[in-house]
Amino acid sequence: MESDYGLPRDLSHLQQIRSLYKPQLPPCLQGTTVRVEFGDATTAADSSSACAISQSFPHTYGQPLAHFLRATSNVPDAQIITDHPAIKVGLVFCGRQSPGGHNVVWGLYEALKIHNSESTLLGFLGGSEGLYAQRILEITDDVLATYKNQGGFDLLGRTKDQIRTTEQVNAAMDACKALKLDGLVIVGGVTSNTDAAHLAEAFSQAKCSTKVVGVPVTLNGDLKNQFVEANVGFDTVCKVDSQLISNLCTDALSAEKYYYFVRLMGQKTSHVALECTLQSHPNMVILGEEVVASKLTIFDITKQICDAVEARAKQEKYHGVILLPEGLIESIPEVYALLQEIHRFLRQGVSVDKISTQLSPWASALFAFLPSFIREELLLYPESDDSAQLSQIETEKLLAVLVEAEMNKRLKEGTYKGKKFTAICHFLGYQARGSLPSKFDCDYAYVLGHICYHSLAAGLNGYMATVTNLKDSLSKWRCGAAPITAMMAVKDHGRASGAMMIGKPAVHPATVDVRGKVYELLRKNANKFLMDDVYRNPGPLQFDGPGADSRTVSLYIEDLDYMGRIKELNVYLDKVRSIVKPGCSQDILRAALSAMSSVTDILSVMSSSSNGSI
Repeated sequence: MESDYGLPRDLSHLQQIRSLYKPQLPPCLQGTTVRVEFGDATTAADSSSACAISQSFPHTYGQPLAHFLRATSNVPDAQIITDHPAIKVGLVFCGRQSPGGHNVVWGLYEALKIHNSESTLLGFLGGSEGLYAQRILEITDDVLATYKNQGGFDLLGRTKDQIRTTEQVNAAMDACKALKLDGLVIVGGVTSNTDAAHLAEAFSQAKCSTKVVGVPVTLNGDLKNQFVEANVGFDTVCKVDSQLISNLCTDALSAEKYYYFVRLMGQKTSHVALECTLQSHPNMVILGEEVVASKLTIFDITKQICDAVEARAKQEKYHGVILLPEGLIESIPEVYALLQEIHRFLRQGVSVDKISTQLSPWASALFAFLPSFIREELLLYPESDDSAQLSQIETEKLLAVLVEAEMNKRLKEGTYKGKKFTAICHFLGYQARGSLPSKFDCDYAYVLGHICYHSLAAGLNGYMATVTNLKDSLSKWRCGAAPITAMMAVKDHGRASGAMMIGKPAVHPATVDVRGKVYELLRKNANKFLMDDVYRNPGPLQFDGPGADSRTVSLYIEDLDYMGRIKELNVYLDKVRSIVKPGCSQDILRAALSAMSSVTDILSVMSSSSNGSI
């Protein structure tokens, strides 16, 4: 299979046109001279985790933010990197494929060659396993020709294995030393970037000269924090899925007799389901975060859907579209507890056909209640992080079966007087992740590739390439790099990151904020979506014209740009320093002390409050 990697693709006419598209760079990355400004030392967002993280990462914790600026920027402390020796960099795809990943390779390759034509980029074949085995493909113009702006990870292949054990870390280090790599770029999501931080720390401790940089690429959209606004692939997946969902909405409205239950990607979080709802306006969405927050049981969810079906029937509407994330099943408290029992027995080596007899009484009762197809799927061996094989569990079918049974019961009892309930189920799990990437993902990934080079040129280790102000035009994007340790937290409870990460410093998936602006917009429109059939079809991906530069709804609403606000704050602090100097008047000094005292009191209260809620 290795011989197939990097082979020229047979491109369709559209693919050929897309391969000729050249993403632009923000002004701060244009040309061969880029300034880097280092900010203040970073800390953990959760101060209660800071001690544990600093102890686990003594060499890479507390590093400063890095901002990349155009050469003409008037920033006194910014450094111009003038020395660009030939370097050798390796890149590995970790985690699941996500549209746009190939453009990270392209951007990094171009940046390397622009600054020194003798530099080399090596791609590891087959993900982390290829890294350990030192299976490489040198990236060239010819190799890249048919992969620019194309979907998939098939240029190099990928793996979802972790780089976590001592043996794996040592194998990665041996590969980097043997190949004399100056840098290693890890492309992936929360797990992969957690691994990147561990590698960077291990390399630094062992005095290995290879610098490690991570890139936020995951279609789940859950690698989000104060430094990372969006992930490569999320924009594409949501747009492609939204069109498919909208087609189902139109079909439902035309036939007027089916309810479509649609399961979407999103194992630990519901960002894809939420975004697709805001883009396509289906009748209903059930988010895992809602279920956890409200402690909804499987029976609560069933009743919620049945009540909605009955309310629509009173308006002579016997059709609808209902979305749910694939991770919903683990969000249901009693099912999650059942899975924990099953997984414990599986790891103990108990045979599948004996597990049902060893369950606790309540778990046994729930297991017996569930349809046979779900029982078989719950008995599948868990993933490496102890989560269920969520892509194989047909939660949409389970809910459709339970809702149909309840509606038939209501019909028989006479409490429901409408037509017979009929459901059709779909799982949109793989249809979008190999798509041609959207223009946004093409641009974003390409820019991140360039930032990887500048991060390595600046000698950064244990950083993630970042771009903020993404909702604005590309010319206003802010480029930088943030220490991965500043994105970490230590969780001693919960299920969000899997059992493997509980009690350890890690980059955890960012769940949907049920108190945030995006969720608030959903709640504001929920009843209208449910009852009025305001279906919206965003259409297929647009690569040119009016719709090509659209962003996800959530990106527009969230109002992020954390890095921009940090810089704005520093401007104000510099102004204070320039005004309040030895020799200034007593009145100015008193005013400054009073204002700063009030600000620090407020910030201290806010900081302790936010830490308590994490």
